[in-house]
Amino acid sequence: MKVILRDDISNLGKLGEIVEVKEGYARNYLLPRQLALRCTADAEKQIEAERKRRTLREAHKVEELKKVAETLNGRSVTITAKADEEKLYGSVGAPEIVAAIFTEHKLKIPEAAVAIEAPFKTLGTPDVTLKLAPGAEATIKVWIVAES
Repeated sequence: MKVILRDDISNLGKLGEIVEVKEGYARNYLLPRQLALRCTADAEKQIEAERKRRTLREAHKVEELKKVAETLNGRSVTITAKADEEKLYGSVGAPEIVAAIFTEHKLKIPEAAVAIEAPFKTLGTPDVTLKLAPGAEATIKVWIVAES
């Protein structure tokens, strides 16, 4: 049975692709969950409209992330942690950096955007790159200071 996918499905295809699947898979899984439509002329028009809406949504999201990147670029955040001289008792990773950005700048960013090789385990002021979207990157300075 030929169907048109309404969403990206791993090991099957992407939005708008026409794929050949077994009838049982289509009737029992794809069609009831509205992941696909039977391949007809009307369905192709509907999928094309969905694809355009999705492209516009993604473009708006990228533009917003670029604005966030411009806002954050060159800024700094301060994280206080328990430490013994230069060494932290724990570590400072992406969740703590995201929380600090939200607390100080009121901007929500995903943890996956924080590009660090490993959590920081010492006091200091490392630069952290935030990869928000393709073409939307920012570098911030993270001040890791000891609790007093």
